[in-house]
Amino acid sequence: MKLHWWGAPEKIKDAEKLRSPVERFPGSVLLKKASQMTIFLRGVMIREKYDSSVFHSKDTNDLFIATTYQIGTEPTINVVHYIQEGAELGWQGDFFSNVVLAEDDFKSDHITLRLQVYDLDNYDRYKSLIDSALSEINVGLIFPVLMPYMAFASSISKQLLELVDVMDTHDRIIDERIRFAAAEPGTGQKILQTGHFVCFKDEIDAESENLYLDKNLRVTHEDGNEFEDCSYAIYTITDRLYTDYGWIIDQKVAKLLSELNGKGNSGEAAIHFLRNTIEAYTKYRKVERYIELKSKQDLTEEEKRLLNRLESEIKEDDVFKKLISEIQ
Repeated sequence: MKLHWWGAPEKIKDAEKLRSPVERFPGSVLLKKASQMTIFLRGVMIREKYDSSVFHSKDTNDLFIATTYQIGTEPTINVVHYIQEGAELGWQGDFFSNVVLAEDDFKSDHITLRLQVYDLDNYDRYKSLIDSALSEINVGLIFPVLMPYMAFASSISKQLLELVDVMDTHDRIIDERIRFAAAEPGTGQKILQTGHFVCFKDEIDAESENLYLDKNLRVTHEDGNEFEDCSYAIYTITDRLYTDYGWIIDQKVAKLLSELNGKGNSGEAAIHFLRNTIEAYTKYRKVERYIELKSKQDLTEEEKRLLNRLESEIKEDDVFKKLISEIQ
């Protein structure tokens, strides 16, 4: 059976035979609602050359690598991993960020990933824009939706966003998607589980070709020789949470802005999404302020009144009332 996506267990001693993602891998953890999860793009093996200009006599591509993901019906989030002029064929893995998403409380029963690996046509048109962005690399480039709010000039941000939005008009190296479901084996669904997942440019029958994933995350034949028939990318799904708190906050901001920009499919209006977010933040700040005042020795009259008001409001909220009682 030919597929674009194949997988292997997360722990590889020497090499593991590639399996269909509808199977449970040996030793894998099935991820369900409330699970912790981090997804990484570990690298991309580029086998095809698209640069055909006389100025590009070497085997290179002007690479653009990104992942778009959607958890359930939440807004789609685009993560740019890499932009590189004149990238040579072979393994690419030194990305701006190889993290796709990090969830400490998975709230859906499925997630969709789309990998986009493209050769940028007429790179010179974008060179100054990309060089400006790369000179002060930050989350605005990793999460394009944040670009208008970063230090870039508005014209640069707009053009970079347009480049991301029309990426599929350039030379396609890999552009494939997969929908993982929090499902049991034997259901015919691609199982959301820990492991490594290989996305091939072409449909491959990895079983009949006896393809393996080795400990260096390279696809090989049974004899250990590298697979060279087409490009491929490696994702890793773990049941551990990525610990860069700042990155996680940026991810949440990107999700909020994507919802406000109309990229959500939840059926909930963007303004309601924003209200819910602001409400949760406001409640948190009230409790934070309450704890601060409660710990002070001498309060002004104004602070006493504020403390009483906060205490009254908190007692009306079942969740925060329980939290405060435990703190006290």
